[in-house]
Amino acid sequence: MDLAVLNYLICNIREVLKTEALLLWGVRDAIDDIKNELISMRSFLVDVDKKGADSEGEKTWVANVKDMAYEVEDVIDHFIYHINSQRIGGRSARFLHHTIYFPQNIWVRHQTATKLQKINKTIKAIPEMKQRYGVDRIEGTKDNRKWVVRRGESSLFFKEDELVGIENKRQLLMGWLMDGEPQQTVISIVGMGGSGKTTLVANTYNNDVVKRHFECYAWITVSQVYDIEELLRSMIKEFYESRKEENLADLNSLSYRLLVRMLVNYLEKKTYLLVVDDVWDTNLLDEIKVSLQDSCLGSRIILTTRKEDVACYHLGGKSYVHHIQLLQKEEAWELFCKKAFSSSPNGSCPSELKLFAQELVGKCEGLPLAIAALGSLMYSKNMSQWKEIYNSLNWSLSNNPMLQAVKTILLLSFNDLPYQLKHCFLYCSLFPEVHEIRRKRLIKLWMAEGFVEQVKGSTPEEVAERYLTELIFQSMLQVEERNGSGRPRRCRMHDLMRELALSISEREMFGVVHDGGEEMKECKARRISIQKIDREHKPFTGMSNIRSFHVFNKSLKTLPSGSKMLRVLDLEDALIDELPDELFKLFNLRYLNLRGTLVKELPKSIGKLLNLQTLDIRNTKVKALPRAIGKLKNLRHLIVHHYTEKWNEFKFVLGARTPSNICGLKNLQVVTYMELNGD
Repeated sequence: MDLAVLNYLICNIREVLKTEALLLWGVRDAIDDIKNELISMRSFLVDVDKKGADSEGEKTWVANVKDMAYEVEDVIDHFIYHINSQRIGGRSARFLHHTIYFPQNIWVRHQTATKLQKINKTIKAIPEMKQRYGVDRIEGTKDNRKWVVRRGESSLFFKEDELVGIENKRQLLMGWLMDGEPQQTVISIVGMGGSGKTTLVANTYNNDVVKRHFECYAWITVSQVYDIEELLRSMIKEFYESRKEENLADLNSLSYRLLVRMLVNYLEKKTYLLVVDDVWDTNLLDEIKVSLQDSCLGSRIILTTRKEDVACYHLGGKSYVHHIQLLQKEEAWELFCKKAFSSSPNGSCPSELKLFAQELVGKCEGLPLAIAALGSLMYSKNMSQWKEIYNSLNWSLSNNPMLQAVKTILLLSFNDLPYQLKHCFLYCSLFPEVHEIRRKRLIKLWMAEGFVEQVKGSTPEEVAERYLTELIFQSMLQVEERNGSGRPRRCRMHDLMRELALSISEREMFGVVHDGGEEMKECKARRISIQKIDREHKPFTGMSNIRSFHVFNKSLKTLPSGSKMLRVLDLEDALIDELPDELFKLFNLRYLNLRGTLVKELPKSIGKLLNLQTLDIRNTKVKALPRAIGKLKNLRHLIVHHYTEKWNEFKFVLGARTPSNICGLKNLQVVTYMELNGD
């Protein structure tokens, strides 16, 4: 997470050094020094990002780095804002060159350079680990892996009467295992963490009919950190034990090559069943497939994974992929009652608790792990405790030890993301609960935030689309609707994933969600999302450093003041009918969404937003764009259409009159429904 902050800042500094060379007179050296220092830090954070900061010392060090990165960003952005306030005032480049030597600008440069030098000194004073930013490779803690392995193996011992909604899935799986096909078959069970993949497979694996069908069988749990030799040893031991045979070989002394040979020889003329639980990457499959030769005797391999690329990996032979669906409402209720009311007559919910219980179960959205954990949490609670939990329905994963298992499972998926995608994932939590997020909107927002890396041969839109696809494949986002070509049109976060993302976002000062019902005296987060529909808000203050302002409150009529560094202003459907002059001084603004507002016209000062990438005014009352729109050289997306009222069951789409100089905007990728003027 902190690596993403740092990497974005380094890229931003490089861009500033490249594009603002003239304006940086007097501060360039200080900025350059900090850039080099941050690059040195990044190598350490790469290791931390892979495994997470475990010790308190590491956590403190990383937090200090992040704080310094934010401080650097603020100083540089404020400096560029000051200089650009003269540029967007309409002065010529020649005049701007002369302003460098104006007394007030010399003073600002001196102040900026002093601040940067002070920050750089602080950065260098941050406690070092062994050598300055260069540490030995930090091995991931084994405690978490042991917990995950134990949890996977404990699924083998679930009681039959504790399981819900599994029978049809089990019959499907058993059919694939015993269909009589001699060819080796790989069955992949894929779904988000806690969705019941391991439980389904364990229940099938334990079936006596299944075990009698195969000559030998083995179960191994992998997780994110694994030792291939140790996994092969476990396979050998389990295969031998399944046949009640004794293995006299000293497995600990055997190399990878010898372990593979031993497995090949042992399985050569046997029908076997192998379960490989919790697979995170295809490298493991490459390493074990050489030991799993297909002798056309009807052997089967079952994989469980959260990742689509693992599920679709071809190990040879036939393959099936089964996507785990979350529990239906009735199934979720049954599972919850089994856990929460097992001591009650017939395991039923007392009538006075039913309303509270149903609300809590609905919060879990069919995720079995969460339902079981919540049911166990509520077991034997009295009425006042039920009310307390019900009244704090947005329970925090991080504050409730009884729900630690849920958090740990979901965190595995987050920690496995490449750092580029961590910001993208957290960003989705700024949308309201159960909100369906439009693909195109999300992609434009990621671009405006600077989350999308430059990839040679690809547009930023294409790179961002790959990011979205990866989050879906990793089961971090759920597709709600697809278009005619099969691409996601709308997606959403599972509510528990969103709770996890919000807890991380708030801790990291990435972003906060606010209900608009009270005054915000100070906001240290970089992004804020105003929610709670149709509720009057109090004034926004203390938000000078926010970079993104999102509104999901249709009663909002005014905008925050003093937020000079905004990159994103997302006002969709807000009851705003005019735009304040201050908005057009936001030199850093990349994304302006006015869709569905009451705005009637755009002033010519729109031409001051030189960094604007996206302008969305669809379904507003704007009928014509000002000529100044032609100054927006960085504009990539211009969406201007609106729908007329229904007439005879048809809707008509109308554009907006647009000046001809828009043809000079070379970066435009998308323009929807405009009427070109011939002036």
